[in-house]
Amino acid sequence: MGTEDDLLALIDLVYEAAFDSELWTVALSRLADVTGTAQVGLACMDCLAHTYDSIAPRMDPVLNEKYKSYWAFHNPVWARAAQQPVGKVFLFDSIMSRKAFSTTPVFNEWFRPAEFGLAIVAANLFVGDQVSALLCAANTPKNDLISPQQVLAFKIALPHIDRALRIHREFWIRDLDHDTAPERLESLQRGVILVDGAARVLFANAAARSLFGSEVGLTVRAGRLHSTDGEGAVQGLIASCIRKAPAPRGPGGQISITRGPHTSPLRVTVMPLRSKGNVAELPWLSVDIPVAIVTVSDPASETWMN
Repeated sequence: MGTEDDLLALIDLVYEAAFDSELWTVALSRLADVTGTAQVGLACMDCLAHTYDSIAPRMDPVLNEKYKSYWAFHNPVWARAAQQPVGKVFLFDSIMSRKAFSTTPVFNEWFRPAEFGLAIVAANLFVGDQVSALLCAANTPKNDLISPQQVLAFKIALPHIDRALRIHREFWIRDLDHDTAPERLESLQRGVILVDGAARVLFANAAARSLFGSEVGLTVRAGRLHSTDGEGAVQGLIASCIRKAPAPRGPGGQISITRGPHTSPLRVTVMPLRSKGNVAELPWLSVDIPVAIVTVSDPASETWMN
């Protein structure tokens, strides 16, 4: 474990990371040193978008990718962890017994080969609509007890890491706001919709909202953007705009949505949104931040320009 001076140095480092994204992996590694743990990670799970991402600087890259692509979605601990209050520090044993977890496929097929210990201390940074973000640290399998000293060091570092991440988030949002600020989009005659990776509508201007009331075309169900033709192509194009989502034809695209035999189709364009500054995306920052801008052209009310 680190000393009090090491802990103070870690706190200074996480605030530096708020303005320099390349320092986050260094800061998380330093957290492992200070808490005396073997592994540390910052992770975000979005069950609606079926996406998982993490920063885990000490994890074997191959095993880390296997967890990201498959095992994260088959780990029963995630649902249990998401029930914990934001900011509450908890131990793995308090949400699932090791005996029960040892019978799960994720333990036998990932945790054991990865030599990832079950002595884990964690805290939620965010819990929302089927979205959660978690900071955790774990001992090696040979050290199966999180000590009170480790918990204390984690508790002291936690609010500073959370605050630095929120500062980082604000800077990332400001880079987007120049082109996506609602006041710039509201007066446009063409429909404009900002969505996250699960197609949740974060903003829709007046022109777009007028289309939602129609029985055919685009609609919003349970807060998510849908096409009424049943094809689901809009959701697919939005999902392709997630930075790490596989998109053979690239992110976004253009489609037509049929509205009926005597009505011209809607022309829908989906484009990815990226920060234009030097503030890099982090897994936790995907929460409630638009990944795509959807523009809608209605030939019945405007002329489509090729």
